[in-house]
Amino acid sequence: MNLKRFTFEQRRGIPPETLLGLVKNTAPFLFETTYPGDDAHVYLRRLQDYKGEPQDHRSYYLFGLCAHWATAGTFVPTDVDNAIRLKLWEMAAEEGVETLHAMADWTVAALRWDYRPVTKKLAVAPSGAWVSTHEGTWFSVAVGAYAALKKVSPAKADEVLEVMHGEAVREDALWQELLAAGDGLEILRASALLAHNFGDLDRVVDMWRLPPDDDLRRRLYDAAHPKSALFGGRLAYAGAMSRRFMAADSHRYFALREPRFLRRSADFLLPIGPFLDGWGNRIASERASDVAECVGALLDGVQRTPGSVAYARALAGILEAFPGGLGKLENLVSGRDARLLRAGTLRAQVSIERVRFEAQWSRCWRQIPPPAGVAAGRKLI
Repeated sequence: MNLKRFTFEQRRGIPPETLLGLVKNTAPFLFETTYPGDDAHVYLRRLQDYKGEPQDHRSYYLFGLCAHWATAGTFVPTDVDNAIRLKLWEMAAEEGVETLHAMADWTVAALRWDYRPVTKKLAVAPSGAWVSTHEGTWFSVAVGAYAALKKVSPAKADEVLEVMHGEAVREDALWQELLAAGDGLEILRASALLAHNFGDLDRVVDMWRLPPDDDLRRRLYDAAHPKSALFGGRLAYAGAMSRRFMAADSHRYFALREPRFLRRSADFLLPIGPFLDGWGNRIASERASDVAECVGALLDGVQRTPGSVAYARALAGILEAFPGGLGKLENLVSGRDARLLRAGTLRAQVSIERVRFEAQWSRCWRQIPPPAGVAAGRKLI
């Protein structure tokens, strides 16, 4: 394909008005809510205020960040990942270093955006500090900023790297706090999030083909790999835990893209699997036809993802809270779905009470020995 045939605007990819339409499709509730006018929520206000005005490259990059931050926790995130990680940075080099600097400044600012209104994938430490998959998105675009600036503006690249390292230190501290507190479910949630976040970083480092002796590789790459010695092996501990216990439910839950009613409210956003009983309880209070549609999608998910536990736990939550339970629900779903709900393996999974299920899972993290000197369960082990 001869890219010279296309204008600079066309080469960027999705037009901003189309991108805004994608956001409205997956998260219409964002446009029915008034958010604070502070820097932490600027990404939401920018989407709400867009009226189709032309955008230069810097503004388009910012718009892409806003769109992805707003939808990364939804059932259908906007497909601008590679643009904000790679393509838009490569194109910015054609405009000059000032554009690169402006984009890097927006990237750094995005680390402080409050994404809690748009995701339920959170792990929260006793101090109130939190982490989500959004930090992985941030790491990935920060790698793009660093790599694009490395040769043309090394001092600015170093600034970005220091911010990245600071965020890694923050997540490591949060992880240590959770381990010391000993809340097994929150530890498991955090392990999945940390493995995701540093995995995102690693993938984009590889995408940019940074050399083996690069400072970013030396300080952050493979930090959550089970054999890494970075950060005292603590993030490697998170990676090993996630790989053993959480990986089977770290997929994208494509089956839940079908029930459109799930996009109506932030209350329906999916938390971290497999702990979806509470989410299922919430779904059970909706219209019977919506509940039946969701049950059908969850059963499809069970069929598509062998080894996943989360779909079964969501079904368990629905059956626990739905008026009339299974006897009433099976009259609302298809014959196929009614038979699946009573099938042996699935029936056994959904029959486990939430208290028992979560108690079992809350202990399993201790099966992996921590690195020497790691505080866990309020004592040094």
